[in-house]
Amino acid sequence: MTTNPYAAYRTVETMTADPVTLTTMLFDGAVKALRKARLHWENGNRRGFDDETNRAYLIIGELRATLDMSQGEIAENLAAIYAYCLRRIVEGSLGDLAKLEEVERHIGQIGEAWKTATGALRAQAAAARPGTEAAA
Repeated sequence: MTTNPYAAYRTVETMTADPVTLTTMLFDGAVKALRKARLHWENGNRRGFDDETNRAYLIIGELRATLDMSQGEIAENLAAIYAYCLRRIVEGSLGDLAKLEEVERHIGQIGEAWKTATGALRAQAAAARPGTEAAA
């Protein structure tokens, strides 16, 4: 039996990642799947297109499922955006690439905001640790 070393690495990476990193991986994975879906469509590969739109759908569904709804308005707004994106993927899976590109933009923007916010929080936490000097 041969194994794909990249797949093995990704499995280990996923199994050992913290929740912030996992969420980042989900955003990146959804955007990547939507881009690949577009390329498959343009190349006439319907099966690849279907596989990647399904992958994006599942990833965004996971982002929605992992929201902490006790966080109030921000979680409710994200849930609504994710639900909208899921509907657009279903509509786009019939070959309307503009709908998939719209989802890619939304998820990409949310993902970038997530990376910015979590990066800032991690920097603050690192600066607050004993033995670490804050930037002057």
